[in-house]
Amino acid sequence: MSIITQAPAWLMMLCLLAGIVYAGALYFRDRFNRTYGTPLATALGVLRFVCVTLISLFLLKPLIKTIDRTVEKPIVVIAQDNSQSLVVGADSNYYNNEYKNQLAELAASFGEDYDVRTFKFGERVQEGIDSLSYDEQFTDYSDFLEEIYTRFSGRNLGAIIMASDGLYNKGSNPVHSYKKLNVPVYTIALGDTTIHKDALITNVAANRLAYLGNRFPMEIIVEGRKAKGEIVTLTVSRKGNTLYSQTIPYTEERSFHKIPLTLDASEVGLQRYTISISRLQDEITYANNSKDIFIDVLDSRQKVLMLAHAPHPDLQAIRSAISENESYQVDVQLAKEFNGNLQDYSMIVWHQLPSLGGIGSSLITTAMEKKIPGLFVWGAATDFNAFNALSLGVSLGNYRSNATDIQASMQESFTTFNWETSFPSIVRILPPLQVPFGDLSFSPGIQTAVVQQVGTIKTSKPLIAFNEIRESKFGFILGEGLWRWRSSCFQQSESHDSFNELVTKSIQYLAAKDDKSLFRVNGKNDFNENEDIVFDAELYNASYEAVAGREISMKIKNDEGNDFSYLFSANGELYRLNAGRLPVGNYTYEAKASSEGNVLSERGEFSVSPLQLEIINTIADHRLLNQFARENNGVMVSPSEMKKLTEEILAKKEIVSVSYENKQLDELINVRWLCALIIILLSTEWLLRKRAGTY
Repeated sequence: MSIITQAPAWLMMLCLLAGIVYAGALYFRDRFNRTYGTPLATALGVLRFVCVTLISLFLLKPLIKTIDRTVEKPIVVIAQDNSQSLVVGADSNYYNNEYKNQLAELAASFGEDYDVRTFKFGERVQEGIDSLSYDEQFTDYSDFLEEIYTRFSGRNLGAIIMASDGLYNKGSNPVHSYKKLNVPVYTIALGDTTIHKDALITNVAANRLAYLGNRFPMEIIVEGRKAKGEIVTLTVSRKGNTLYSQTIPYTEERSFHKIPLTLDASEVGLQRYTISISRLQDEITYANNSKDIFIDVLDSRQKVLMLAHAPHPDLQAIRSAISENESYQVDVQLAKEFNGNLQDYSMIVWHQLPSLGGIGSSLITTAMEKKIPGLFVWGAATDFNAFNALSLGVSLGNYRSNATDIQASMQESFTTFNWETSFPSIVRILPPLQVPFGDLSFSPGIQTAVVQQVGTIKTSKPLIAFNEIRESKFGFILGEGLWRWRSSCFQQSESHDSFNELVTKSIQYLAAKDDKSLFRVNGKNDFNENEDIVFDAELYNASYEAVAGREISMKIKNDEGNDFSYLFSANGELYRLNAGRLPVGNYTYEAKASSEGNVLSERGEFSVSPLQLEIINTIADHRLLNQFARENNGVMVSPSEMKKLTEEILAKKEIVSVSYENKQLDELINVRWLCALIIILLSTEWLLRKRAGTY
């Protein structure tokens, strides 16, 4: 601890002189000390000198500097893979007894000079390895390494020891994607690299949605390991009925068979399909001989009508984007040739309509009367006098029959969509749209997703926007040339996903019907078996005001007809139910609530899908573990060689304790004991003067 001051030395000397002068003038002006006597006068003078000097020094605002030194031991992280793949076909007693003791000995071998931290990982990262269960259903190396980086970045992390079989099925490859920690990584190679006899279903590919009465495709990949000369039977069944069957011969030591097939969607709702292959004798595991998938069979698609003034490349671009979503069926027609029923459609895209000559005007009027939402795309053929008369919140006056190339820019305040692609980041570099030239007006309540940008100036004028008029939703694309956007998106990412998302999210928003029910239950319709079943509920009165504090119950029924009853937890106006994890299967539910004397109910269904990632691959990947260790200045060892790791880490001179200095400055006047000392000195002086008969 030291005292620092910016004041010059002569000022400090002046403080001392002030103390001497004050004490001398008070107690030594009478050289014979007739009042106090020499010893008492000397004591009183010293007390006054110290007090005055300290108070004078405080006026110079000196600082006190303290230095705290802390020593941090090097941290060694030992992480154990806790996933199922370690014990598939293996002796679990070894991992629960002998190996567990070896791991504990490794942690203890570093002694008091190291801070050893243990973790287990798989689906999630948890501290401690006392309770290893080897039941987690996927392995994510990148999540574990990110957790270690979050916890120990900036700390004295010395080394990481990771025990695993080298198999991961979630996240990225650690060898190529993780260099942030910059510490040596050592790996303990677990599992068996021997190929054992096994017949398994490697993958089943099928669309999540199908439509009643249609046929939907499915592709199954069946693998055989050490099964040359064997024959298995593949079956696809639903509700105990076999829908497809085929025999598959294994002609090689390791072979793959791809089986494409199509099935009928004959029943509405979530349908569970079981894909299985017959068992072979002496397989390493039978857990991967079957797989369940769930298909949501819908009664019908939403129909989208695209009406146009004339053929245009934008029509194909929009149609292609909508068609990517299987929930929609698209019809494209010219307005002057359309003779169908508008009420058959969930929404309508009006391309350059109404157009000159009155084309499309009567159709738009009819659609608005029927409250059918619409997306208007402007172009050179649009009749803006007729369009402005619709009073949709956007209008163009003084149209001069020409167009201007306008760049696009995202409106940051637009939150109606949650973007899942790179569309917001590439908007600025998309080709310009040809926007009709005139005086653009728009209502303050319009929701703008994309604004117009002229050169480098971002304006407030909408380019893509949405509005709600008279309980109907409308969208506006104020220019033509969308086909260029689609091509440009593909050039940027070799995919049309960004452009498709813009179109499909716009269609979904416009076509979605507002839910006016007083009781709503919201939740997923497909959960993985390692997920908690969570639902949220909303309850309203007749004025559509949220109602708080009511009891909401839910009854969940499984495939066997067994019922499970639950109650929602209420937090103000919010209701939530966490039913925990449920076994794989189909479930139906009925939720009930009471409002204003009425019992309201909501029904639905959901599925719990199996996760079989950890049992598909039973062959340990020690090559990955070895490469990961070498790329990070470490080595790979077997469980019997764990002691080498202690020797390796102790021998590294750079893995040592680190001393940190923490310097802190504070004003001297904040030191409480100095203030207390001054008070004590002044009090002592007063008491001595009082005793001597003076004040």
